[in-house]
Amino acid sequence: MSTNYYAFGPFPGGDLDGEGLHIGQTAAGWRFLFRAHDSQGITTFPDWEHFLRNNDVAIRNEYGREVTIDEMVETMVMITDQEGNPLRARFRRDDEHRYVTSGGHYFCRRDFF
Repeated sequence: MSTNYYAFGPFPGGDLDGEGLHIGQTAAGWRFLFRAHDSQGITTFPDWEHFLRNNDVAIRNEYGREVTIDEMVETMVMITDQEGNPLRARFRRDDEHRYVTSGGHYFCRRDFF
């Protein structure tokens, strides 16, 4: 099972009556997969953290549950599951759509759900 997270606020893609700006996805057993937004300069974990800490940003998961910034950051950086098992890598090599940052965070430039 996976869960997608979205940001809402006064920025491109953040319309409250829309889907929101896709932050990324959790999936059982896998590391967090970030959605890169090159046009908005969001291509690393620090970019996302800085963006999400803006007072005008609300975070919700795909089921409509509000998520605090601290919860979101904790979810983004998890490397083990609740039982302490290591989470698996999302992919093994970079390409034009997927990459791993120097901090070990997995990013995808195209839409995914």
